[in-house]
Amino acid sequence: MKKTLFVAALAFVAGVAGFALYHYTAQPKADTARTLAPELTLPTLDGGSASLSELRGKLVLVNFWATWCAPCLQEIPLLVEMQTRYASRGLQLLGPALDDPEQVRASLPRLKIQYPVLVGDAQVTRAMDALGDTLGALPFSVLIDSHGYVVERKHGEFEREELIRLIEAHLPAT
Repeated sequence: MKKTLFVAALAFVAGVAGFALYHYTAQPKADTARTLAPELTLPTLDGGSASLSELRGKLVLVNFWATWCAPCLQEIPLLVEMQTRYASRGLQLLGPALDDPEQVRASLPRLKIQYPVLVGDAQVTRAMDALGDTLGALPFSVLIDSHGYVVERKHGEFEREELIRLIEAHLPAT
């Protein structure tokens, strides 16, 4: 009986440890490697283009998303809020959509996105790769400082407080 209880307790401890290890390693992690952002130019919905070099001097948060991505759609109201809250201090969001331009255009009124939305399946995929995407998953965000250096990469949604801390750490003090 003691041996059975010992084996059961050992199995329980091993199961908890295995679950904890899986949970820790399976969570999306922020990547803090600091590299110069590549020059990227992507088409806008209105037929123009936008490039990262045009935004030097600003803190740029590039958030890759799609209309079919539930976590992306859940995160967008937070991004809209951050753009409104911090635009006057130098934050600029960009929203490259890995999606059909017509579907993106149709979804904009509902999403209330007021920052530039960029489109183009192949071009957006190449931009994700160039900015260090290692998973090919959405949402994928990259924070670029005012000097053009990547200061943060993140797969998955931002938590509100996490994003506020990140933005405030890289914006000039008021």
